[in-house]
Amino acid sequence: MKMNYYEFPENTDPEILKENGCKPDDRVLEGISVTTAKKMLKEHGGIAWTEHCERDGGCFEVTPITLSGNNSRFKYNRHL
Repeated sequence: MKMNYYEFPENTDPEILKENGCKPDDRVLEGISVTTAKKMLKEHGGIAWTEHCERDGGCFEVTPITLSGNNSRFKYNRHL
């Protein structure tokens, strides 16, 4: 299973966070698509990443999402 995350920069206006569904004390969007993460990176900056998890829920790899290139490269040989 893969879960994508995006974190707004620290100096982001609270109104922008609210518009995008973030809680007042949290700057992270979770469970979004790679396309949405790239869109947010273009508009606001910040960081985005993908967590690759086993079926039991344990995370075994974290890869960054970047604006350039293909973000679907798999370096592992596991059945998810």
